[in-house]
Amino acid sequence: MARAFSVAALAIAEGGANAVGAVRFTCAEAELEVELVRVAGYAEGFALGAVAAPVRFGVPYTAIRGLFRRGKALCVALDPSACSPHNCFVLARFEGDLPGVPGVTSPAAMEAMENAYRARLRARMASWIAPAPLGVLAAALSPDYLASGPLGTASLACLVALATWLALRFVARLATWGGPPSDRLRDALVAEMSHRMGFAAERLATSSPGSSAAPVFAPRPAPLGERPAPPRRGVEEGIDALPLRARVLVPVALAVIGIVATMAFVQRFAAPREQPLAERQATRGVGQATRGATAALLASEVRERAEPSFPHCLCDRADSPLWRAGVPILSLLGSTGPDDGAGVIAPILRQDRADDAGSEAGEGQGEASVEPGDAGAGPGEAGRDAGAPRPARGRYDFELAVVNNSGAPVSNFRVLLTFARRDRRGERAGITERGLFWEGALAPGRAVKWHVEAPGTEVKIEPGVTGMLDGETGVASPDAFFQLTRARYRVVRIHAAMMLAWHRDPRARDALVSLLPAAPAEEAMLDRIRRATADVIPCSVAVKEGRLRACLFNGGVAPVRGVTLREAAAGDGGAPRSWPIAATLPVHEGVEVSLPLEGSAAPEELEVVPQGR
Repeated sequence: MARAFSVAALAIAEGGANAVGAVRFTCAEAELEVELVRVAGYAEGFALGAVAAPVRFGVPYTAIRGLFRRGKALCVALDPSACSPHNCFVLARFEGDLPGVPGVTSPAAMEAMENAYRARLRARMASWIAPAPLGVLAAALSPDYLASGPLGTASLACLVALATWLALRFVARLATWGGPPSDRLRDALVAEMSHRMGFAAERLATSSPGSSAAPVFAPRPAPLGERPAPPRRGVEEGIDALPLRARVLVPVALAVIGIVATMAFVQRFAAPREQPLAERQATRGVGQATRGATAALLASEVRERAEPSFPHCLCDRADSPLWRAGVPILSLLGSTGPDDGAGVIAPILRQDRADDAGSEAGEGQGEASVEPGDAGAGPGEAGRDAGAPRPARGRYDFELAVVNNSGAPVSNFRVLLTFARRDRRGERAGITERGLFWEGALAPGRAVKWHVEAPGTEVKIEPGVTGMLDGETGVASPDAFFQLTRARYRVVRIHAAMMLAWHRDPRARDALVSLLPAAPAEEAMLDRIRRATADVIPCSVAVKEGRLRACLFNGGVAPVRGVTLREAAAGDGGAPRSWPIAATLPVHEGVEVSLPLEGSAAPEELEVVPQGR
């Protein structure tokens, strides 16, 4: 049986071509068969009109006068004496969709070629028809502030028309090129035709390597007769399921929507805004605005000259009792539960009312036994203490948290707790020790917790790691303490807020707000943290020769004119002392003041309050 290589292609209107439409080339054994499926004349001298029915004709391979590539297209020129009037083709979008048989086309592929031809024709027509109306429409709908005057309106119309023309030409090129499968079929057709013409040493083979047998192609396709009705399409997914008409119209619609959306965006956000105050003053008269600005500048200079001059200074953090004695490497924080933030470790007391030794002996053994210190008491002492009430007994039940404030991990540390109570003579008795051990490394800014229970009415806590933060140990980062603000225990969260205030981190205020409302036992601590996170803080506070010296630092974003240095808490229940200061504090700078100190006692804590508050 005769075998042939058949490929369908789209003839496009490019330079030198005299036919456009869907064609099929078949490389038979003796001749090249050309089938015009839907072709219209393109060159001058021929009547425009499509072929009504498929036409097939054959030409010998010696009649091929030209076979070369131009970009992604393949140019084929035939001898005019062998065939006319359609003898010059510029081919693109090659199709051959039968699986397993190279280069064979089906009726469905030919129908796809016809649809591609019609889609390309519509896109090219639209690229010449649509730009001018769209440009005129955009120019007519544009606001005056976007394009005003004849020149601006014409420029906008030309710009929109050019963008539309480029978009539609791009759509036409997309409808023309078939992608990598089309390129492979084009190369296969060139190889087969070159072999038939005697220019190729080997033909496009599908046989096994090393075999000398001629390659086997599919049977010669039968001429296309009456086209059967297209099968009814089912529900398909993806953009490839859309017809070619929709593939062309959708980008056009998207381009129009993009133009309209751009105009709406410009109209919404580029509309004229209310004229600023300075411009309104300028419209009333440049001279009046200039005189007003000059008067304001002169008034500012006069005010600054009237203010006393103070030396400048800088502060790292506020002068606060929270860290005046230093910050320990390990902070020990006690609480009675997750919601207790007071940090006070107190025993749970019970009062023994028994006055005689007999009742004391009947109380039982263990914690309630006779104190070791009582065993050595003489008769006289027993007689003197017989009428005195027995001291209260108690026990401890609390949570102990340890926070690493340093910038280096602390490994394998211990905490020793010594519990005791007092006998009738006021001496320590019933001493109990509890040892806590943390194995491993405690990272900077991290906390651990133990639950502690022991008898006694007083406790002494001794950490295994002592010392204060300094340049060698460093300090944990503000991010580590900010993570600690999410701890379960409230006393740890309060400590984290305090360390953020020590760092002068702006997140300290958010951490402080998250701790509100505060219990009465926590108010003093939270008030000190609030004063340490204020925009204007006092630092380097010292009392020398009966005068109070301090640096008032402005850490805010605006200058502060006129402040009052006030005592945070008055001693002996008196009224808090205050010192008004007529000075301007620049941004991120401070002024050093020296004030007369009323009274001999130095203030425990100071705060800076802007005047008028």
